[in-house]
Amino acid sequence: MIRIVFLCSGGGGNLRFVAEAIRLGVLPAQLVSVITDRECLANQFAREHHIPSKVIDFSEPEQATLGRMLHDTKADVVITNVHRVIVPEVVDVFAGRLLNLHYSLLPAYGGMIGTRPVEAALNAGSPFTGVTAHLVDTVVDAGPPLVQSVIPVKPGDTVPTLMDTVFRAGCLSLLNAILLHAGTPALYCGTHRLGDRNVFVNPDMALNHGLFDEAMWQRIADYSGHAH
Repeated sequence: MIRIVFLCSGGGGNLRFVAEAIRLGVLPAQLVSVITDRECLANQFAREHHIPSKVIDFSEPEQATLGRMLHDTKADVVITNVHRVIVPEVVDVFAGRLLNLHYSLLPAYGGMIGTRPVEAALNAGSPFTGVTAHLVDTVVDAGPPLVQSVIPVKPGDTVPTLMDTVFRAGCLSLLNAILLHAGTPALYCGTHRLGDRNVFVNPDMALNHGLFDEAMWQRIADYSGHAH
């Protein structure tokens, strides 16, 4: 059983997808903690699903609280979706266990957060954008890539028209990276239909995509919690 910790700053979309993958039996894992730098929907989702959750200060020296919490959770994998740089002291201790998801084909547009890499690719006139799931290094967005997905850009595309496919490709890339990290052999490359376009994933995943139907993607997209 893979013990997963999520570090988040916002809506927790990837967190919700991983929870769905666990529920569907695709990912033999347990979400053991959600750690955030602010109160956000990720905390709310964690509370609703009885996952330990805490807001901490990522600006403290050497991120000591984060280091202690990761040690206490005995995490096998830490997903670093938080909009903060993980300091070298933490990266060194947990090297090989920190996974990040970046919305570009690294090394292109490294050092940007959120949707900014997608916007940069569009502004550059690139015919492709993509996502990278990679190990975290002490240099931002420079760790070894585990999975990359290539997404074609259509004439007239904008960030909003691309982001649904980018998000889905990111979720599947992250899932594949977690499985690869746990020792699942790398498979052949392949093309998958995500949203309104074909996406090329390398390494591919031996996965029944029917498990992740449109209703599931919509459920993840529509989540706003029950506190509002």
